[in-house]
Amino acid sequence: MLTLSKHTPKRGSTCQTCMIVRMFVIAAILLASFTIVADDRMHILASVTPMHAALAIIAIGMAGFVVKLLFWWQKQAQKVNSGHEQAAPQEACSEENDQTSSR
Repeated sequence: MLTLSKHTPKRGSTCQTCMIVRMFVIAAILLASFTIVADDRMHILASVTPMHAALAIIAIGMAGFVVKLLFWWQKQAQKVNSGHEQAAPQEACSEENDQTSSR
C-alpha cells in the first residue's frame, strides 16, 4: 500500500484517490481512441501548442485558488459574525512546570 489513510472509506464506497486514477485512465483511453478515429482531421488541433497547454493549466490553477480563497474568506466572515471564532491554539510549553510536549 502506497499510503495509509486515517479515515478509510465505508464499505461499498470508493476512495478519492481511486476515483482520480480511474478518471485518468478513462481520459487516456478516450484520447487514444480519438487519435485513431480522427487521424485525418488532426490539422484542426495544430493551434494547440505546449505553451498554450501550460498557460491553460496555470490559468485553471490560479482560478481554482481564487475560488477556494473566496470560499475561505466567506467561511471566516460567517464565523466572526456568528461569534464562533476559532479558539487560540494551546501552547506547546507548560508555564507551570516548564515541560514541553513530545510533539
